[in-house]
Amino acid sequence: MMRRQATLLLLLFCLAAHPARGEEPRDENEDLELIPQAVRNAPQEAPSTEERAAPGGRAFLENALTGWVKRKGLAVPVPDRVGSWQNRTSADMDYSWQIAPQLRLGLSDRLSLFEGNVIDFPSAGTLRNDFREGVISWEFAPRSYLEAGRINLKSGTALGYNPTDYFKARTTVNLASIDPSALRENRLGTVMVLAQKIWDNGSATVAFAPKLQNSSPLARTPASLDPLLGQTNSENRLFASASYSIAELSPQLLLFHDDIGTHIGVNVSRVLSSGIVGYLEWSGVREESLTERAIGFGQETRALPPGIPVVPQGARGKGFKNDVAVGASWTGISKLTVNLEYHYHQAGLNGREFDRWITLGKRSSALSSELWYLRQYAADQQEPFMQHQIFLRFDYPDAIPSRLNTSGVLFISPYDGSSLTQLAAQYFISREWTVGAYVGGTFGGRNTVMGSLPWRVSGVLQVVRYL
Repeated sequence: MMRRQATLLLLLFCLAAHPARGEEPRDENEDLELIPQAVRNAPQEAPSTEERAAPGGRAFLENALTGWVKRKGLAVPVPDRVGSWQNRTSADMDYSWQIAPQLRLGLSDRLSLFEGNVIDFPSAGTLRNDFREGVISWEFAPRSYLEAGRINLKSGTALGYNPTDYFKARTTVNLASIDPSALRENRLGTVMVLAQKIWDNGSATVAFAPKLQNSSPLARTPASLDPLLGQTNSENRLFASASYSIAELSPQLLLFHDDIGTHIGVNVSRVLSSGIVGYLEWSGVREESLTERAIGFGQETRALPPGIPVVPQGARGKGFKNDVAVGASWTGISKLTVNLEYHYHQAGLNGREFDRWITLGKRSSALSSELWYLRQYAADQQEPFMQHQIFLRFDYPDAIPSRLNTSGVLFISPYDGSSLTQLAAQYFISREWTVGAYVGGTFGGRNTVMGSLPWRVSGVLQVVRYL
């Protein structure tokens, strides 16, 4: 039940707090913090030898109390019991150690205790351990690395949706924030072997992630200490990328092969002015529509019965599909950063298909479980449910110097103007204590993309004690 609750939360937020901060900002770093996020995420900026050698980490205790106000009169009824509150208490650690001159060990883990009105106590959903990373890294030659273990391998320069972030599917953990960039930093890693070479103006990476378990179904409650390899390592995958800085661009080429096929990807970013950076992500592959993949996955994991009709998308069979994220970031002298992005997900639903999703759900309550399964699957894969989406994000650290950080995200559906938003504030009481608040909402009629979600308002009160 806890897993269903988590998935419904992802639905509410279209995907899925701000990265916890272990120390207060230092005035001498102000100039560095003016660098736009997209530049900091540029693919060629692999960590240097000195950065890799630096010891460090963080550990903290966190309590996050979340409440939701349900939306009445849903167009497509939700088949499961919908929660109204949940409390999560977590012990979190993320450390790395230099265990030999050329050898480094990294561990990242979170143990959480859950209570809520739809979580049975005690049950398998009461306690959950998220083993995010466990990696050993060997620098076998200058700036040449071989790594093995559970690794969070990230790609892409956008913030709201990353088409080239090929290891993102089925990796989410419970967070107070719905900001996709926070999800990217705190997700489950994938068991793999990785080799990387870094030059002055570029880098090359090759990785292989083996199949270790069969796919686990959606909406199940795993054992508390389940490492969830059935989510992160349910197929063999091969990844390769190369980047090189040239003509003030930062291009990166990517190849990725999984059970769907061979994906080709490109990342490009460019500084347009002292405060503006433009960036583009593209990925293409021959694949089925989102609906066909969801139904196929449901039948493979026996979550859906054989022979179930494919609704509501009309296109059948494989075809070449494009995924694009294009945007720009602007950073002002006050450290305020604003990102505006457009996302295109060709395998998702168009407006006519979404209208059919609504119509079928109204006509037949028996189909509601299958219809919501499509949205659960999209959220689990961290793919947009719809073909088109607009994303706006702001980040204002030090709104009160050394005391208050604020941020916010907004997802807009261009089909009907409905939206999903969350505003966040973190107040640093001291170097050890932080209090955070997150307020979110969905806006739109009951037949709209965001207005059809089961929640109208959400709020999170978060307390963090750094150790």
